[in-house]
Amino acid sequence: MSQLNKIRVLAADDEYWSRENLRNLLSWEDYEMEFLEPACDGEEVLERMAQEHPDILLTDINMPFMDGLELLSRVQKEYPDVIAVAVSGYDDFEKVKGTFLAGGIDYLLKPVGKEDLEQVIEKVTGILEQRKQQKKLEEMQNVRDERVASFLADGAFSAWLNGQLYGREKETEEFDDKVSGNTVALVKYYDIAGITEKSDHDILQAAWDIKQKLLKECVKKEAVQIFHYTQKMSEFVMIGSSSQTEMREFAQRVEQAFPIEEYGPISVVLYRKEEKEEADLWQNIGKIYRELITALVQRPFQRIHNIQFCHETIQDSQQAISRGGHARMEEELLHSFQEGQISVAQKLIFDTMGLSHCIENGWTYLEVKQLVGRVNNILFSYIRKERPQLMSLMEEAMETADYDLKCLNAGELLATLNMMLESMVEKEEQKQPESVPDLMEQVHCYIEENYPESITLTWLAEQYHRDASHLSRTFSRTYGESVIAFLTRIRMEKAAELMKDSDRTLEAISFLVGYDDYHYFSRVFRKKMGISPSEYRGKK
Repeated sequence: MSQLNKIRVLAADDEYWSRENLRNLLSWEDYEMEFLEPACDGEEVLERMAQEHPDILLTDINMPFMDGLELLSRVQKEYPDVIAVAVSGYDDFEKVKGTFLAGGIDYLLKPVGKEDLEQVIEKVTGILEQRKQQKKLEEMQNVRDERVASFLADGAFSAWLNGQLYGREKETEEFDDKVSGNTVALVKYYDIAGITEKSDHDILQAAWDIKQKLLKECVKKEAVQIFHYTQKMSEFVMIGSSSQTEMREFAQRVEQAFPIEEYGPISVVLYRKEEKEEADLWQNIGKIYRELITALVQRPFQRIHNIQFCHETIQDSQQAISRGGHARMEEELLHSFQEGQISVAQKLIFDTMGLSHCIENGWTYLEVKQLVGRVNNILFSYIRKERPQLMSLMEEAMETADYDLKCLNAGELLATLNMMLESMVEKEEQKQPESVPDLMEQVHCYIEENYPESITLTWLAEQYHRDASHLSRTFSRTYGESVIAFLTRIRMEKAAELMKDSDRTLEAISFLVGYDDYHYFSRVFRKKMGISPSEYRGKK
């Protein structure tokens, strides 16, 4: 046991031989105790208490200047956690009575024997252990109480943002007093699924851990509130009062506290109310949040940390439309689909429009999203009219591409788009090697067992040493549905099963089956089940 964790014992006696007897009577190390240099009188004890922090005080009753009873009384008043034991050469009932009235827990007669001292030490050790356990229980209860209060505040805050309080207005009554100031910061995590692995995929624990880390390592002021936006899972909102310099320092501390190697990329978007703005910040938090999101999409489409000020980064979104070409290119893309010239389409999208170079050319998230959206619209329109048998596959692939966008994952996004294009090519089915069915069964079983994980087609292809497009087509031929469709179906079935537990929130369920954005989960669930998650639960 380290010196810091050892029980510290201080003895006080005006007689040298009595002090040395207590020092040498026991092997204090065997009791995991540190016997401090003894004191000569009560005044010396009081002088040393604040510096040496003893846990146990063994004090003689009869000492000059300040006797033991007065010392015990002072110690009980000023250092109530110290356990005191009186030592005296007088077998006197009044002395014993005075010891307990003064705060001592036991009484030793001189000359102190080893057996008597051992009994007292065992008694004291038991008391200290009880106190330790009680303190631990109280701390655990305090943490539980804080967590419950935090979760309730998060829920009310999220409902406020969505305009869906529905009778929960009481939970926000104290917000007007506690949540005030001139600044708001949105902290966005893009690898929230990976982060929650540290908390055994418990989103509530993960949210609590992130909030505590933000408060303890990133916030330097007490008058600050941090909320977890439960419907987005990956977003946290800080509200307080800060100068522009202090806001930037907060954002820099966030970058340092959450290294990209461990937590993935993070965005911090900062909003500061100007003095001319008279509207109350809290009452307008919904509007401010929308401004923060508008600024957020202007971040670089790269897996890097990013800090931006809201008013400085909101730009005219028309600027992004120039990226990736113009209407003529879109006509050429549609023509390539109609002629079955998939290689031409790939060159147009990835090279001419520049999507494969979006990172090195500094594209923003919005610019990538707009180009992918235009390509998807053209592809969807063509498939619906000319190749309706591929509609299901295209819809699922588009959902996957949308998820790749949210994660800032350019590699996965390009692979998904490429898979969509190659799936349009009709090829003769060749006889499969005998090993292929076994391989597909392995993929099938892996998805069934690991559906909550961040599974992507390209990741599976790497694990099983296959081309992503080939893996997708082979899986579809083997099981009659694509990899993406199977993964989605398993997740929705598991979600429906979890909804039988009324204690689980829909947001928590969405995370448990692999979605860190409740709105996205809800959209997929409605598409697969025909009704929303809340409607489905209401029927059970």
